Amino acid sequence: MSSFSGVRDDSFDPGGNKRVLVRDFMRRDGVVVDSTDDRLSMEDTLIEGEFLHQELRRGLVLHISDAIEERPFTITSRQRQELSCIFFLDGEVDLKIGDRRFQFKGDQRSAIKGAAIMSTGSESFERASMGGQHVRHLVVSATPDWLNFEGLEEVRDNRLAASLLKDNLADHRWTLTPRVVELVRQIVTPSVFLPELRNLYLEGRAVELVAETIMAVMHTDRRATGSNILQRHEMTRLRRAKDLIAANLAEPLNVEMIARESGISASGLQRLFRRSEGHSVFEYVRRLRLELAFAALQDGETSIQDASAIAGYSSPANFATAFKRQFGVTPREVLTAR
Repeated sequence: MSSFSGVRDDSFDPGGNKRVLVRDFMRRDGVVVDSTDDRLSMEDTLIEGEFLHQELRRGLVLHISDAIEERPFTITSRQRQELSCIFFLDGEVDLKIGDRRFQFKGDQRSAIKGAAIMSTGSESFERASMGGQHVRHLVVSATPDWLNFEGLEEVRDNRLAASLLKDNLADHRWTLTPRVVELVRQIVTPSVFLPELRNLYLEGRAVELVAETIMAVMHTDRRATGSNILQRHEMTRLRRAKDLIAANLAEPLNVEMIARESGISASGLQRLFRRSEGHSVFEYVRRLRLELAFAALQDGETSIQDASAIAGYSSPANFATAFKRQFGVTPREVLTAR
């Protein structure tokens, strides 16, 4: 068994394609590395690949790893009070936070799972890898200060949001929706219009991942109490409504018409969308139209005025505000950064 202890050095900040040696981990204060390999030395490589560890905004941290873990190792350190939104794509890792153990496994043949773990205080942290494997994962961490100031503004159910922050080391797992899968993909393989807008681009998607994670946890809590289970006929009507919206995004839409075509009352349709999507029919339509406008701008064949019309806004200023709130960049930044 080999064991190494770290001393204070803030210069260690992985970024780009590189090798991480045992001594690199030792530059972090309070880090201990253990391995079953007795031959391990300070100059041996533990991990080789691409890394990013960056504080996008005070209290909001993004970590990405796409690397080969060459040797078995265990890293012990401290974890601060934070919400961790974890998305594992490949590889297998065991964690111990405080007195609780967690296992993460990614497999390209299976649906991607998300995990939310809230540490309500500083906890011991232990990460163990079997070595000889490709690990690809993404973690967005948010402190309670950031969540209270930025992340929970749009959450209407304050009781459930508050319970998330108090639910120490609970392990919430969920299957990613297509939208979240796309967000993860955009972060792991970012668009070519970077690097000038790289930080803004990543921050916008990281914020949306935190919001989607909170909504997924809230939906799970509701299902656990039996209040959010959709019956078969409700799922059929919801699918009809979504198909109708998708086929008519460029046309004027209103809740009454969508509800009528879906075989449900307008109020009933609103309840279905709030239970399944966490927001109203109008918000669902607005998000889809903004995504169409983003794609049109990114192709470079649409003006901001036309993109505003695609998204259903008569005012380009209002369009720009909504666009930046959803994507973290302005329409002009997307258009001029091609």
